[in-house]
Amino acid sequence: MPIMRSQDWRPRGIDDLEPDAWRALSQAGSTCVIAGPGAGKTEFLAQRAVYLLETGLCPAPYRVLAISFKSDAAENLATRVRKRCPAELANRFTSLTFDAFAKGLVDRFLSAIPAHWCPTRPYDLVFPSRRQKEGFLNLSSNTAPPQWRTEIAGFHAESFEARHVGAYRLPITQQAPQSGAEFIIQRWLAGQLATQPRSALTFVIINRLAELLLRSCPHIRRALQLTYPFVFVDEFQDTTFAQYDFLLSAFSGGEIAVTAVGDDKQRIMTWAGARTDAFERFAIDFAATRIQLLFNFRSSPDLVRIQHVVARALDPHSAFTVAQAVRQVDGDVAQVWNSPTILREAEYLARWLATDMVTRGRAPRDYAILVKQKSDDVEADLAATFAQAGLRLRNESHSLGRTTLQDLLSDEFARVAIALFRLGSTQRAPDAWQICSAALSAVRAVADGDDITEARTDAELTAFLATMRGEMRNTPPSEVSVTTFVNRVLAFLDLSAVARTYLEYSSGDLLAIMVEAFQLHLAASARGAANWTICLDTFEGLEQIPLMTVHKSKGLEYDTIVFVGLDDQAWWAHTPGNAEGLATFFVALTRAKQRAIFAFCRERGQRRRVAELYQLLSDAAVPEITTD
Repeated sequence: MPIMRSQDWRPRGIDDLEPDAWRALSQAGSTCVIAGPGAGKTEFLAQRAVYLLETGLCPAPYRVLAISFKSDAAENLATRVRKRCPAELANRFTSLTFDAFAKGLVDRFLSAIPAHWCPTRPYDLVFPSRRQKEGFLNLSSNTAPPQWRTEIAGFHAESFEARHVGAYRLPITQQAPQSGAEFIIQRWLAGQLATQPRSALTFVIINRLAELLLRSCPHIRRALQLTYPFVFVDEFQDTTFAQYDFLLSAFSGGEIAVTAVGDDKQRIMTWAGARTDAFERFAIDFAATRIQLLFNFRSSPDLVRIQHVVARALDPHSAFTVAQAVRQVDGDVAQVWNSPTILREAEYLARWLATDMVTRGRAPRDYAILVKQKSDDVEADLAATFAQAGLRLRNESHSLGRTTLQDLLSDEFARVAIALFRLGSTQRAPDAWQICSAALSAVRAVADGDDITEARTDAELTAFLATMRGEMRNTPPSEVSVTTFVNRVLAFLDLSAVARTYLEYSSGDLLAIMVEAFQLHLAASARGAANWTICLDTFEGLEQIPLMTVHKSKGLEYDTIVFVGLDDQAWWAHTPGNAEGLATFFVALTRAKQRAIFAFCRERGQRRRVAELYQLLSDAAVPEITTD
């Protein structure tokens, strides 16, 4: 494909970029891009990738690397680049999560890790519970040298690994601990490495091993930098200590152009180890130019005005963003609802949603119910009343075995498996066919350009679906039939081949976790379903109103959000001026495109702890109505 001059290049798939996005797009060195809610950061990153590839600024065989925090975000960005760029160029764009990137390095170069830190091959992935961490800390405190016990007693289970282990650089040569922190960190790592018959590693430990690998093997670091002269990091405000340190070891030094995109006002992951100074450190360590995007393509002008009031509470110097969306509703774009009881709140909300959907011609998934925590409790409060109004609620933060519904639906195995079921229930599902055909080619290791093997693979898929379709036509959905057909899908895909194909499944039990969750959710979706189409629609959440925690809503947007539980009970840990609490409130508000409702119920609790949040809404002239 001919190279295009940079001055002649134009955005792909969209009309234009805002002026500051153009400046960030063409920046030669490292850049810190401040992108607030609705700024279109995913689109910006996709356009920058296409720009670098089409103008030859990233010529073959070099690649562009994008690092995201969640697998669905990584896949969404990759999909967008593929849609906007010729295949021969898009193939040089790599989009991974931090965890997958670090794990890939460890798996590939495991034998190069210094022997005393080297895990077994293969190893297992583990996710220790808070209780397990507390037990470890207590035991370590009791067995540590007396002079370090007071220091060790100051560690807390919720922050120990993310904050302290994540910030620790493993010494290349084995060294005796010189402090209580080193004693307990090395003990934590040694326990994971020594697990029999296979090492059992957390993603934080995998990250630390990957960082050690780059420090101890400069040729691996150099090869990495030669491969990826351009690196993107999405949702940079949530970068953990471990992730930032890994990024520093991998790509600092001035030769790599790193583009970090995010927004301090949306930092709601400090509880999970996110640094509070990530942008400041990045600007110094990477000599990065700071550029702020000022357009908001999501929310209407009146909602943007309200959002700015909250933004100023988080950052008094916050720039006013310019709304690009058009207002589509009459009346108030935001309200506080004050209800006397949980039942009255549910009845009012259900009636209002049902009426609004009909009046405005909206679908259930245009709305979202957001909560601070305990989504299962809110589901129990609302579900029956919603059902009476003809509405179905879908708790996307609900646990399914060892994962959540939302994580299942963004999983690669689940995406392929449900596409196979779609094709088993109908012959007309072109998107599902594309997903299955591409996945089967990957799983069967079909080489690019091998038309004969590709045709054979498609014929194999066609034959399997013909048999499955005939049997599904004569077998209604039930828990028993779900088990039967899931087993056939698993056998057809070959789980061993799936694990070899997709990096995230290459070790540990993540694939088993997702298979278990898939079967549980499909069996639940089959209950009461008259046919497979209804069952699969239920599985995917069609015609259902999503309910989730604010943390699960990050990166999503809805016509209307209703925040249930703006009270002291749900916000029990909030204190006035708490930055993470304000950021959580800001994230909830900014998911809305047209309307934001905040529901308070006097039966649930008071609102003294959250008085400042109500004051912000009052300052923004948001009215409060009673539903008595």
